[in-house]
Amino acid sequence: IISKPSPVRTFRRNANRIPLRAPNFGAFAPVGQLRQTRQRVPNLLMMAEENEEQDQDQVYARQLAAEVMEEQGVDLDQLLSPMKAVRLYKEVAEKTEQIAKVDDMSARALLQEELETAQAKLAIEKRSVMREELKQVFLIQSLLSIGISGMLATNNFPGYPDLPVSAQALGFWTIWLFTIPSLRARKPAPVEKEALNIAFLLTPVLNIAIPFVAKDPGLIWLANVVAIAVSYAYAFLAIDEETARESGLKIQGAARWLDW
Repeated sequence: IISKPSPVRTFRRNANRIPLRAPNFGAFAPVGQLRQTRQRVPNLLMMAEENEEQDQDQVYARQLAAEVMEEQGVDLDQLLSPMKAVRLYKEVAEKTEQIAKVDDMSARALLQEELETAQAKLAIEKRSVMREELKQVFLIQSLLSIGISGMLATNNFPGYPDLPVSAQALGFWTIWLFTIPSLRARKPAPVEKEALNIAFLLTPVLNIAIPFVAKDPGLIWLANVVAIAVSYAYAFLAIDEETARESGLKIQGAARWLDW
């Protein structure tokens, strides 16, 4: 009697005869692409939602600007806190829509209370207009800061004949930290604001770059003053008001916190 080999032995023997080859992952490439596509889809949806939200914010801003012009006779950016006003206007619009969709009386009463609170805050913000007297105060502050910073940077401060280098450095940095923000706080016209935006971005570059060439704090301070003058000249000669209003240079990121 001839016994047949067991299936297990046959499988093991044949498996030992099969040459080992590196696995080919090419067949799995579409799977990887599919995963990347699935990862991109939520990102694209988030971007679309963000763009839609930004577009809606622009609509709210234009509506509020029309109301402010009708009630106060000034542009929206002449309010003390225009962004806060837009945020409150958006909140009022959203609360109004929510009240229209809610049937529960208790929830409706709560939303109505929140709506009235937001409306009261919005009314205050719409009346908080930058007055000419306050603009003059900011202008005087900026002019005084130029004079005081010049005395610090040139080591000519009264009563202190020999200032430390740190005080002289504070002199030329004051132009960027105080003078330009004070001028921008006046809510200037679009072209002047464009000039100050350019100066705000140019002066710190000068303050960092010039010390590699010259160590004179007075010279760096003078370069800052000249940069402001050149920025004004460029803005008023090369930029029209409509361009500055629609597509002007924006201060963004961490630097916007100095835009007071």
